[in-house]
Amino acid sequence: MKEKLKRGFIHLAQIVYLTASFYMQNKLDAAASACTFGFIFSFMPILLMILTTFFEILHASPEILDVIAEIVENLYPLFDFKEFAKGVLPGISLSIVNIVLIFFIMWMARKLFLSILQGFSLIFKTEAPPRPIINQLFTFAGSLLLVVICTVVFVTSFITRQILSLPFFQSIADFFPILFSSGSNIVTNIALYLILFIFTIVAYKVASGTKPKMWLCTLSATLCIVCFYICLCIITTFLNRTNYSTIYGMLSNSIIILLEVYFFFMFFMIFAQFIYVVQFSHSLLLSELYLIPQSNTSNIMNSLQRLLFVTPDALKTKDNSHIFSAGEKIFDEGNDATSIFYVSEGTVREIKAGSQTLYKKGDFFGEVEYLLEIKRRGYASAKEPCTIIEISGEEFSELMKKTPAAATKAISKISAQFRKM
Repeated sequence: MKEKLKRGFIHLAQIVYLTASFYMQNKLDAAASACTFGFIFSFMPILLMILTTFFEILHASPEILDVIAEIVENLYPLFDFKEFAKGVLPGISLSIVNIVLIFFIMWMARKLFLSILQGFSLIFKTEAPPRPIINQLFTFAGSLLLVVICTVVFVTSFITRQILSLPFFQSIADFFPILFSSGSNIVTNIALYLILFIFTIVAYKVASGTKPKMWLCTLSATLCIVCFYICLCIITTFLNRTNYSTIYGMLSNSIIILLEVYFFFMFFMIFAQFIYVVQFSHSLLLSELYLIPQSNTSNIMNSLQRLLFVTPDALKTKDNSHIFSAGEKIFDEGNDATSIFYVSEGTVREIKAGSQTLYKKGDFFGEVEYLLEIKRRGYASAKEPCTIIEISGEEFSELMKKTPAAATKAISKISAQFRKM
């Protein structure tokens, strides 16, 4: 049981390391910034379009004004809503210009989803096929969905406030003043987090292009929202917005909103990268294994990388893991080179053209003949009891295609072999 927990912890540490490493390599912090500004350029036009549509509805059905005016005037007796509506509505009419403006606003709202797709292309570029038409449909559908979401949140918040203002709830509020004083805010926040959760799941499932499993998308979306919520709690703890003056507070709140949006998209990209690492963990672990630093490294990060990946328990299976006793041959001269071998434990001796090469834990051998498509030019045997992991030729070829650094290392080993010959 302890050994199983240890292996699970090591595998989790490998996934975390790969996620952080790829996040830095792909420069996803810049992608999160692009999504943040894309959100601004998308949300503001959509908000304007919602207000425009709202006034268009009022212009088409003026009787709605009486109902709204009665509610608004009861809540805010100092605000003359009818005069405001009379001054605004006559200047609004549905025309070709309005239709063009709505289309232009929808086109501007694509910025957010284009930024998301660009970020996902950095993450899933080696696995996701190009989908230009689907991506365009996703951006337009996402823009439309954002309009619906903004409208639903606005309407939900408004209706909740009206329901809580009814006499029945006011009588209950006398016993629970704290709860009902922020009741509408709680409902709005729950609705926002639920919408973010659903949006994140759909984005991970659809925009990635690699068809990740639903449980993985749900887990990643949950972790994203939880991390975002914790981040907001920390920001709220250290920044009290009520202490700001009017003008300074508006500027500060705008900056804080930008910061919060950035943190959401930062976690959004982190867990998108997490999906990629989990989904293709086998090939990624094989890549890290082949590029593992030598045991004599003095670099701290290289030492950490070797410590994490030198024991590839996640790659071991009953079929590819073999135990050899001392002196037992692993392959003989003239055998077909269909596999590559990794020393998981022990030491291997390879005799080729009269020269001896020793391979220890963390070393690969046998790839030169496979890449040159020739038969084995020597034999390899266990110098001491050892455990060998056999990598199929298909897996190794796929590694060479997707990882330029691994291909470079393989070519250098071929060059070294020719120099010896």
